[in-house]
Amino acid sequence: MSSITRTWLAFAAVGAGMIHLALVISSPLPVGVAEALIGLIELTWGVLAFSRERIEYPRAVLFGSVVPAILWGLLAAIAAAFRTPEIASSLGFVALAVASLLEFFIAVVMAVHVRRATDFRAAPRAPSAARYLAGLAVGAAVVAALTTPALASTEAGRFAVPHGTHGLTVNLPEHGQH
Repeated sequence: MSSITRTWLAFAAVGAGMIHLALVISSPLPVGVAEALIGLIELTWGVLAFSRERIEYPRAVLFGSVVPAILWGLLAAIAAAFRTPEIASSLGFVALAVASLLEFFIAVVMAVHVRRATDFRAAPRAPSAARYLAGLAVGAAVVAALTTPALASTEAGRFAVPHGTHGLTVNLPEHGQH
């Protein structure tokens, strides 16, 4: 697996982890505990994927990347069956959809490499610096473009302080007043 692909997987895991951690606030306690655990695992795996030259336990990563989306689907089905939509709606569709998209990206890439019998123990061939930086920039931009609106749609995002204010309220004079 190339270094660029591994960093894209790491970006996706960190983005999904941040989304899951942002959802803890608005979740019922049992769901919040699960969201926190999933988010911490995703963040930890993302940092490990960034810091190491190879991916350890690829089949476990493949399995772990689809579990959160399956759990979300089960929660939505249970909420619909028991006519308690507030359980599923407290999580936020946009945020979980984006997290699931990032997780499915990880799952598909890992499935392709597992299917091809990629030797995950072998150190990847290093790309040129320009190619690596371009790949890094593209991966970061895509994940940021997906993750930012997802985080904004969570309860944590709705109550975040607007950028540039840092909690300060600035009263500007009306037009024509000095």
